[in-house]
Amino acid sequence: MSEEEYWKTKWDKREVEEANDFARRSFSQIKDKNFKTLLDLGCGEGRDSLFFANEGLNVTSVDFSESGIKKLNELGKEKGLKINAIQTDIRKINLPDNSFDVIYAHLSLHYFNDEITTQIFEKLFRILKKDGVIFIKCKSIEDALYGQGEKVGEDMYKQGHLRHFFSEDYIKEKLSNFKILEAKKTSSVYHQYESNFIEAVGTKT
Repeated sequence: MSEEEYWKTKWDKREVEEANDFARRSFSQIKDKNFKTLLDLGCGEGRDSLFFANEGLNVTSVDFSESGIKKLNELGKEKGLKINAIQTDIRKINLPDNSFDVIYAHLSLHYFNDEITTQIFEKLFRILKKDGVIFIKCKSIEDALYGQGEKVGEDMYKQGHLRHFFSEDYIKEKLSNFKILEAKKTSSVYHQYESNFIEAVGTKT
């Protein structure tokens, strides 16, 4: 299966799970703010999008996966939640500057080389409103999968699909246009095994 086919069909037979803990923790930091709009970048089947929409936010969801966007649309209809779901590659998002109060990226920005990653972060800075908040979670260089597969770049390995592992210094570098509120190492159990991550929160001043 090609990498493109993997992503397009990834959610076909996956059960929809509850919202991620990262989504809940992110929302706890913004629930008292007068934020209206949220961009869920790399939404998958949309479980976090549905959570944010249910909390009253106007959600735009982006994912490359045809099966993910299809499932999100079905679930949104079932739950009576209106979500603007867009099937596109993150690298090609074309959204207006200063258009979102919140950008949320859960495990969706660690698939690109440094040049493209830099371009994406610059685009996200433009898209975020002044005083808006960005939440990012990516695979860490301390993750068990680090070093497995074919090395294709600095902290980048391809095993099935490409992963770009982040360090605290790297995420801070990519967020240099933002005011960084937090950058830390975390670990979580995903699908019965423990993974290590870098989480960061920034704002546009």
